[in-house]
Amino acid sequence: MGKSERPTLADLRKEASLTQRQVADLLNVTVTTVGAWERGAQVPRLTFAHIQKLLEAFDCAIQDLVEATNQREGS
Repeated sequence: MGKSERPTLADLRKEASLTQRQVADLLNVTVTTVGAWERGAQVPRLTFAHIQKLLEAFDCAIQDLVEATNQREGS
């Protein structure tokens, strides 16, 4: 991922060496849901608790997480 590129959820997950299953279990959602988020087919509806868990698991800045969750299919 180049410096000018925005990270995707998949990028953040892979950089943290996590599987879709691990993220799904962490957030109590299905693997299908995590996959849809990563493809941009669904926009994540995250609670504050979910955001805290993802920030800790991905060890990323909140801005990176916000940008990654705002990406839509084809963007």
